[in-house]
Amino acid sequence: MNRVQLSADSLHPLPPTFAVSGDGRFQEVPPRRVLVVDDEALIADTIVMILNRHGFQAEAVYSGSEAIAATQRMTPDLVLSDVLMPGMDGVEMAIAISDLLPKTRIVLFSGQADTSELLGRAHRRGLYFELLAKPIHPLRLVERLRRAQ
Repeated sequence: MNRVQLSADSLHPLPPTFAVSGDGRFQEVPPRRVLVVDDEALIADTIVMILNRHGFQAEAVYSGSEAIAATQRMTPDLVLSDVLMPGMDGVEMAIAISDLLPKTRIVLFSGQADTSELLGRAHRRGLYFELLAKPIHPLRLVERLRRAQ
């Protein structure tokens, strides 16, 4: 079973993100909408809690099919998903979401070393998804997701 490790640092919010507007003033960037997908509810819910405390607007679902339905409702800026899930795996889900929302960034994560064949399906269609290894420290995850804003 994969475990998310929390520390006091993981629950400390980072300052909001700002950008320079056309008139040269700083303005807060609206929170990025993130859909977190993992069949292990504890992991998905914990990641959502951490992301929401760090200025994201995140919600969790627990299967690939739920994720496809949720993307149509919430139009996320980013989908963060486990790869190995029962039913529809994360790569199959990522391909379907890419077809529906081509501008949505998809980041996959896995605690399993053997995901190359699954990712090969996406590569054959010309789709390349970022892959993170589990476990990832919560603050590193937040920093990684913020870098691509």
